[in-house]
Amino acid sequence: MATVTPPTQEEIENLREKVRTEVEKNGEENFAKVDLERLNSDEAYIGKFWLHAQQMNGDKKDNTVKLVVDTLLWRKKFGVENISEDTINKAVLERGEVYSYGRDKEGCKLLVICVRKHVKDAQNSEDGKKHFVMMLENLEKEEPEKKITIMFDSEGAGIRNMEIEAIQFLINTIMHYYPNFVSKIIVYNMPWILGTIWKLVKTFLPVKAVEMIKFLDKSSIQEFIEPGNLLIASNS
Repeated sequence: MATVTPPTQEEIENLREKVRTEVEKNGEENFAKVDLERLNSDEAYIGKFWLHAQQMNGDKKDNTVKLVVDTLLWRKKFGVENISEDTINKAVLERGEVYSYGRDKEGCKLLVICVRKHVKDAQNSEDGKKHFVMMLENLEKEEPEKKITIMFDSEGAGIRNMEIEAIQFLINTIMHYYPNFVSKIIVYNMPWILGTIWKLVKTFLPVKAVEMIKFLDKSSIQEFIEPGNLLIASNS
């Protein structure tokens, strides 16, 4: 595997120029001003796209530009800059389905999805997605130079708690729109009855995402997370 290296100053400026060209083609009104400003001022941010692109097939410069443009278009369409607790249904926030606590042994903060607390709720589906994105945004702002670990805490979950579309959204969002941000995806203590559903889910996911998923039980997870952090996470 080739060594993954950060972009040079010249490469950063070249990428910014190419992105500006694409922004003009797509219409500047389709991009959030705050995102464009960050791209022009935060070299580490554009570096994340560059590092992510090196793991893809094809020209890394072209891949980087496409990743940046696709991400910024999505952020505008999804309304990321306007998401806050005030814009999310209180019932979704109080459900306790998504939260952050502790770190894994690599120092990555844990973002936990408590599967047993998920309910298929068409009325609040979009608010559930917004809540997840808000958590990603908060963690990225807290430690912009570090990665996080996603953990699907499946303790006590059943078929009623599994929603393929929701899982697809979560994983596709972190893989496509939060470059070089997630270290690994842990599926913890999954009941055997959910195995078939996860096999189906994996067929819809990018190869890179499937490679990041680790199915762990109470014993094997201790290789990645200290028991103290796990105890609190899986019983919150």
